[in-house]
Amino acid sequence: MGDESFLPYLFFFGGLALLTWMLLRRSWRAQIKTRKQRGKDDYLTRNPRPTSKEWTMSEGPHELTQWQVEMLERTQEFQAIIDTKLLLLEGTLRKIAAAQLSEQQKAEIETTVQESQQLVDEGSPHFAAVSELLCDPAKKLEVFQLADAGHSEEEIAQRLDLDPYAVEVVLRVRET
Repeated sequence: MGDESFLPYLFFFGGLALLTWMLLRRSWRAQIKTRKQRGKDDYLTRNPRPTSKEWTMSEGPHELTQWQVEMLERTQEFQAIIDTKLLLLEGTLRKIAAAQLSEQQKAEIETTVQESQQLVDEGSPHFAAVSELLCDPAKKLEVFQLADAGHSEEEIAQRLDLDPYAVEVVLRVRET
């Protein structure tokens, strides 16, 4: 009987040790799992997203920011409309090329077909470039200075490595 008296204590402390081991192991596994999940976003932790872009007006009043958002939405709508119309124009040009027309009919529509093909080849304008150029005062000033110096829109676009359509729009906005 003397040997049996310490047996319950042994089981009790053994159970406590086993419970402690299980809880610690569970905690360690949770920490490892958290580290692995955090590792996926580690790039964002080290390099946080900038609070504002240089070409946006995010530091301005709420009305100005709202206006900018509305304008960007409109430009996306215009981009979609123009892309759709260019696709339709391209399809029409293919149909005209495949159609059996007389020489007189071909001569009548030749200039229109050439102008249309030129529009299709140019593609749709890049409206986002216009927004960026309108919101960047330094680039806009460079464009204005080159225009005042007598350079054409194409020369300005090539020299500053900008979209020709964006340069044209910015100069037209300046005239109004």
